[in-house]
Amino acid sequence: MKNNYVISINQLAAFSKATEAGKKRIIRQQKEPNKFLVAWYQFPKARIRKAIANNCDLEPVLKGIEELKLRKPEKPRQVLDREVSLEAMRRFINIKLPKLLKDVPHEIVKKVNTKSVIVNGVEIIVSPDVIYKLNIDGNTFIGAVKVHISKSNIFDNKQSRYISSLVYKYLKEVVIKENEEVLEELCLSIDVYSVKKLSKFQKTYLKQ
Repeated sequence: MKNNYVISINQLAAFSKATEAGKKRIIRQQKEPNKFLVAWYQFPKARIRKAIANNCDLEPVLKGIEELKLRKPEKPRQVLDREVSLEAMRRFINIKLPKLLKDVPHEIVKKVNTKSVIVNGVEIIVSPDVIYKLNIDGNTFIGAVKVHISKSNIFDNKQSRYISSLVYKYLKEVVIKENEEVLEELCLSIDVYSVKKLSKFQKTYLKQ
């Protein structure tokens, strides 16, 4: 049976810091979603997902920048999307990602039973951008990343920690199988426009 209360993880993070008017708007959007709303910044998110999936190889992002620079958008929305997308990819290049993701080959988990987790009767759509599985010394570890791109709604460190914690809960309750373990350090929230770009779990594994 479909849950009556549903919200996406990014909207939930935005809700936690929103004004009363902002909270009402978010609730209204969740109750009456716009079926024709086109998602923003899908191009950079796809390139960032591919880079992370390929052991943090930046080539997909670098090629994406060159490809996007050649485009000549005409509509105002397309112009804005291109501008923000280019800046987002350039920012991502300078983000330090965990050494484990770079140094340890990992398998990408593509099929999951659900993209959501239930918290206090509310269905939270987590839908990580990349779910990865690493084998370290004979042990299998699971992690995932959620990417956020928005110049008008930048997540602070507290919101990013909140997201990474929900990603951890989702992997723990939905994704892992027997003899697998969720690794907190690899449950990441990346906001390319935030000063504190990565979750608290990463610090031990940052590239020096």
